[in-house]
Amino acid sequence: MKTDVCVIGAGPAGLMSAIFAVQSKATVVVIEKNQAPGRKLLLTGGGRCNITHTGTVDDFVRVYGKSGRFLRHCLHEFSPDATREFFSQIGIDTKIYEDGCVFPVSERAGDVRDVLLSQCHKLGAQFIFGRGVGEIEKRGDGFAVLAGSEIASATKVIIATGGMSYPATGSTGDGYKLAKSLRHTIIEPRPALVPLVSTEKWCAELAGISRDNVTISAMVNKKKISVSGPMIFTHDGIGGPAVLDLSRLLVDYLPATKPVEVTIDIAPSMNESQLEEYLIGQLSQYSKKIIANVLFELAPKKLGGFICTLAGIIETNASQLKKEQRRKVIQLLKKLPVPIIATRTIDEATITNGGVSTAGIDPTTMQSKVCPGLFFAGETIDVDGPCGGYNLQIAWSTGALAGRKAAENGGLKTEDG
Repeated sequence: MKTDVCVIGAGPAGLMSAIFAVQSKATVVVIEKNQAPGRKLLLTGGGRCNITHTGTVDDFVRVYGKSGRFLRHCLHEFSPDATREFFSQIGIDTKIYEDGCVFPVSERAGDVRDVLLSQCHKLGAQFIFGRGVGEIEKRGDGFAVLAGSEIASATKVIIATGGMSYPATGSTGDGYKLAKSLRHTIIEPRPALVPLVSTEKWCAELAGISRDNVTISAMVNKKKISVSGPMIFTHDGIGGPAVLDLSRLLVDYLPATKPVEVTIDIAPSMNESQLEEYLIGQLSQYSKKIIANVLFELAPKKLGGFICTLAGIIETNASQLKKEQRRKVIQLLKKLPVPIIATRTIDEATITNGGVSTAGIDPTTMQSKVCPGLFFAGETIDVDGPCGGYNLQIAWSTGALAGRKAAENGGLKTEDG
């Protein structure tokens, strides 16, 4: 089988690559080892598919942190606003939530997957399902892509196989092996956007208790890192959106022999003075209740009871609370210590940190600097973002750029010029 562009992987980045390559008048074959496309896409946003986030390109670049510089060009080429317009044109209207997250109106990830696949078919892209790519051979000015008994002869190849998170969906690091065989450096894949494991056994006692809005802070190398949002206590630590975002920032420091200092602010809307004033009022109003029941507006009863246990006032009535005990409660509400020793494993992570080094990829084309005609898109690349549609935006933007550039003739940039 001969084709202009062979896309390896039919996830969000691969499907986007195929669409933009065909739109640029290239013939396209997509090879996917699963029997159906977009298995991981179906899990995004809790099955609702958080397509992107609101904000300017500069906003996104800032949010991506160390990945932002590499992603700036592709975001300008295919911005978050362009993403919403693209999906609107192919039949997916979107809505914006108060937190800036953008979802399809239907809130069904399956609709997003189906419309991308339909667009590929409509434009003429061909698919080979149920075949994993075992090898890519550079042959002259093109490539031979070996997938089982199939051999695709392609002028350009786009690797869009994802990372190593959620391996049950087919993300098992295949693209790293292929890229390495073609002289690319692989940054060690590690879990990101993943629950965190604490040294404290009491987390298990609070497992299942959640908070809609907390601020979680960590101290690393004498630098404070903070994130805000929902969280939940788990059997071995903490989880939830805010924790997942924190995990991405701690990946360079975990696992650790010495726990990372992490604290949870359960009442982030008030500073300590405001919280003390509020608490004094509550203690006066509910003077006959035990302290855990006085904290009901700040923390669920079980969490409030645990804070009182730590403060040594589990059976103390509000009228009996001393000033230093009140101060201890305030301290725990603002800085509940949860030392972190590790992340959960990569198969529980939402995304992968690491992958094909960006040093070997031209950010203006997504083309390899060491292997002309080879392109990359999506999670296979060593770039990542926080929760909230930012990682799918990486897939859309890198996929669109890789597909369009792979369809163009000439203009290849390599390390040798």
